[in-house]
Amino acid sequence: MIRYTPAKQLTLEGFSTPFSQQLSTTNRWVILAAKIPWDKLADVYYKKMRADFGAPTLSARMVIGAVI
Repeated sequence: MIRYTPAKQLTLEGFSTPFSQQLSTTNRWVILAAKIPWDKLADVYYKKMRADFGAPTLSARMVIGAVI
């Protein structure tokens, strides 16, 4: 099973939790995440996967982030 959430997923306006905070735009990881072409890398990652065979896949962002 292949599950993917696009990098540019829409957010729900007005939805908040007591735990939500804004990340600093000067944080080096936030800057790096903005520069990475997540959707293109996810396409390459998922091309080798089969939807009808094996365990569910890990999130492409998690796998790519672990490699970085």
